[in-house]
Amino acid sequence: MVSLGYNMEGKQIRKTTTFKPPRNVSENKAEKLATSFAYEFEKKCMGMTNFDENMRFSELVEWYFEQIAPHKLKERTLLTNIFLMNNYVLPYIGHLKLKDITTARIDEMLNHLHKRGKTSKYYIMKDPSLLEDGTRRPASRKAGVELNTIKRAARGEHIRKSTAEKIASAFGKKLNDLFVEEVRAESEQGIESTSIARIRTATSAIFNTALKKDIIWKNPVVHATSPRGKQKERDFLDADQCKALLGYLDELQNPNARVGLATLIYTGMRSGELCGLHWKDVDLEKGTIFVRYTLYRADGQYKLSTPKTKSSLRVIAIPAELKAILKDHKEWQEKHSEELGSKWIDRGAVVTGMEGEYMSGGYLNITLKKLLKKLLKKHDLPNIHVHDLRHANASLLINAGVPVKFISEHLGHSNTKTTEDIYAQVYNSTAEKVASAISDALDGVI
Repeated sequence: MVSLGYNMEGKQIRKTTTFKPPRNVSENKAEKLATSFAYEFEKKCMGMTNFDENMRFSELVEWYFEQIAPHKLKERTLLTNIFLMNNYVLPYIGHLKLKDITTARIDEMLNHLHKRGKTSKYYIMKDPSLLEDGTRRPASRKAGVELNTIKRAARGEHIRKSTAEKIASAFGKKLNDLFVEEVRAESEQGIESTSIARIRTATSAIFNTALKKDIIWKNPVVHATSPRGKQKERDFLDADQCKALLGYLDELQNPNARVGLATLIYTGMRSGELCGLHWKDVDLEKGTIFVRYTLYRADGQYKLSTPKTKSSLRVIAIPAELKAILKDHKEWQEKHSEELGSKWIDRGAVVTGMEGEYMSGGYLNITLKKLLKKLLKKHDLPNIHVHDLRHANASLLINAGVPVKFISEHLGHSNTKTTEDIYAQVYNSTAEKVASAISDALDGVI
């Protein structure tokens, strides 16, 4: 038996094997062979190589994120993939042995996620009588859990793992001593196909690593069939609508919100790139922006990383209108920082919080999203998201006849095919206009 520590749920990871010496060998020889075999088995266990397929997927995931992923993935991608595994994949197949995870199982998981969304682990008390009347309030105080939650547990209802652990600890017991685990769907609302694709990619990467390390014989995700959702047509702002929206931005009281949305319209930058934009990367004389950072948050701190792909590291030429907006904003920011004095946090960022701290992705995707939608609804404009301003920028360039190669470089796409695939709808619309223009020009000519 070889111990490999503990998994994410606090259970000891043990690997066992059996050795039978050949017949007709001496006892000393058999003992030497057994010792050699045990040594090789322990080496394989500690290196997680040449394993049989009896290990569980949760063990593989834990090993992958501890030993492999930190050396291959950016921190932001690593954190995202851990979130995807914990919330979407492990509840379905984490308990299964690798040999039991087939392509059909992966198909089943992806279809379930697409139809019903993620599942979560809930816990039910084995013996609710432990929380009979008279004991509930003291148990509530000792466990640090609300009384209503204690009453729900006493009625045999589902409670979350963190709550169940607190109750078990209050009784001096382990979680599994008092509670039974149950996996159930959180809602009947499914996950969009784009999110399914991200889950599939993250899962496949783990199986691919296991394949390379000779832990498994094949990757069950490779031939899995991803569910196809209904193709939603994007709403794009046309040139007139973009002009109108730029005028309406003056109605927003927060200057950072105004400048942030205007910059997204004029540049087509990603939201993380906007949040990570610093004044030192803005040349107002030449009229250029150097995109070299994307901002994210991890361990309670703001962090800067290189953009999404190598081609995302780029220089964007900006028009005179945006140069003027940024110049005015810089002057306002300098004046505002002087007024705040020591309260101002100097990050050197272009768009910030009102005290100089970075504008968080949470603010941009929640608060700014609400402000934008309220503005769009007020002026009867298409209901779009903040990220759709990037698409609006792209559609303006496409309709202006800018070659796809330059649009792809402007947006920071890895290749022109990505641009063509994302904006196929706009390209088709433009092609129809071209055909119509030719028809009008040659009207009456046979």
